[in-house]
Amino acid sequence: MRSAARRPDPPAGDAVPVSRRGMGRALGVLYLAGAALALLWTALPHGPGADEAVVATMAAIAAVMGAALAAGVADRAPLGAFHAVIGAIQVVISVGFAAGGAPDNDIRLFYLWATPFAAFYFAPRDALRHGVWSAACFATVLSLSAEPTPVLLRLFLLTMGSLAAVGLLVGHVASWVRRSRRELQHAAWHDSLSGLPNRELFDVRTCEALAARDRTGGAVHVLLVDLDHFKLVNDTYGHHSGDELITAVAGRLRLALGAGATVARMGGDEFAVVVADPTGDLDLDVVLARLPAAWAEPVVLSGALVPVSASVGVASATGPGSTAEQLLRDADVALYRAKDTQRGSVRRFDAVLRVEVERRTRLDHELHGAVARGEMSLVYQPVVDLAGDRTVGAEALLRWHSPTLGPVPPSEFVPVAEDNGLVVPIGRYVLEQAAADIARWRADGTVDESFTVAVNVSVRQLCSTFPEDLDRLLEEHGLPHGALTVEITESVLLDGSVFSGSVLSRLRRAGTRVSLDDFGTGYSSLSYLQRLPMDILKIDRSFVGELDGPTPRTGLVSAVLDLARSLGMDVVAEGVETPEQADRLRLLGVDRAQGWLFARPLRPGELVAHLGTHAPLV
Repeated sequence: MRSAARRPDPPAGDAVPVSRRGMGRALGVLYLAGAALALLWTALPHGPGADEAVVATMAAIAAVMGAALAAGVADRAPLGAFHAVIGAIQVVISVGFAAGGAPDNDIRLFYLWATPFAAFYFAPRDALRHGVWSAACFATVLSLSAEPTPVLLRLFLLTMGSLAAVGLLVGHVASWVRRSRRELQHAAWHDSLSGLPNRELFDVRTCEALAARDRTGGAVHVLLVDLDHFKLVNDTYGHHSGDELITAVAGRLRLALGAGATVARMGGDEFAVVVADPTGDLDLDVVLARLPAAWAEPVVLSGALVPVSASVGVASATGPGSTAEQLLRDADVALYRAKDTQRGSVRRFDAVLRVEVERRTRLDHELHGAVARGEMSLVYQPVVDLAGDRTVGAEALLRWHSPTLGPVPPSEFVPVAEDNGLVVPIGRYVLEQAAADIARWRADGTVDESFTVAVNVSVRQLCSTFPEDLDRLLEEHGLPHGALTVEITESVLLDGSVFSGSVLSRLRRAGTRVSLDDFGTGYSSLSYLQRLPMDILKIDRSFVGELDGPTPRTGLVSAVLDLARSLGMDVVAEGVETPEQADRLRLLGVDRAQGWLFARPLRPGELVAHLGTHAPLV
């Protein structure tokens, strides 16, 4: 759990409407000043009728009380103790003045000191009760006096009027302070857009639920909810509509889950829910069944009905020792797996995912320095011209062989590198190694100038300086821009930062070809392709695999071909493994292909040998 600078206590009703720390010190100074004035009065000439010893005693009591408040006693003592202490002191002072033989007007000083404390420090009802007690004490003192009744009544009314005026004035200020503090408190602990608790308050509520679970048993459940394709909504309808969607889903979530759960907005399109189950009898499936009500109905955005769905990750603490940070991290892992498996699904964190998390943690640790230790290398899968059955290029594929983990597939370590930022230096290594290899092959005559190498590039690499960095790399190795093809996935098209810098457009203007990998498996919009057309579309292996058998499914491949031709793009089919697939791709008019039918991924030396023999390695 993060423990940075001390934040104000989270809102928990109006029991303590004003900061104890600030008001305790301010009132402590007030009491100390009053005590000093009372002592000064005893040293000055004054008329008869006042008992200096009683005044000094009152001043001493006020000084002790003020010193305690100024020292921070108010930070720790309960409010009930203040009621008791002030009431007792009033009794002592009243008895002291009564014992002195005559009630002097100076007793009112103490009541005037006590009134601001009661009006500011206590809730209004407690302050009123405190005022009634003060009036009763003062009336008792006056009743013991030998002064005429009209004099005593006038003294009582004048004193009570003064106390009421001071109390009303201070109470008005206190109300303004309470209201302002509540507003500041709400802003500090709630999301300004949705009105839901923010991440900080969610952490506090989760810690409170876990602490209660450790004391009494039961369970605590954390749910992470992430809207599917929210960026597409922003890009299509605008950010204002995206805000409307967030607000609508927030209200629906709060309504669906009720008061038994804390629903918070974690940022962006992600929500979090903490559900405390003190008895352990809660059926979590019932809670999860309420969630779809938050997105079952479409949301009206810019006059259009927009369907909504969300993926959910769930983590539960059923034993002691769990922390809010751990629980949130486990729910995040479950959410990631839900989105990766099937968007709109729910995934619970379990023992299998825990093993995966431990594996991912080891991968993250071992991945640091893997390039420097020489554990990374490139292999090349040949790309074949289907018409002439000749190799015209290759795709550079990264391999990692860890001394402790063994061979780690890219599908496992690349997502880790994306998350921890290592994908940028690793991607730079891939580009540099591929450029060095193709420059060497050109120099020794292994390949001609038409041979190209495709390199996969992460969205994190496509910053505004990427085109210039690639220019310098190609110039360093004496290569034209057409020697390397930049290969991206559909996720790059959905990232707005690419369009903001027009990185891909600048690459194409410089002569570097851009290829879209795994086309058809993601969620890119055709409008993206029209605004920023690619040079090459690569048909995913899942589509190619449907070309086998007596009733091949060629519709998807034909549709991709028609789209590519209309946009003036070349097509490469991936994952070709059988002669039947290759024959059907030729009949459909696919230009190029790659796959194990032609050659497995080859080390640089093996690729040189393969290019020399032109013999397929199956």
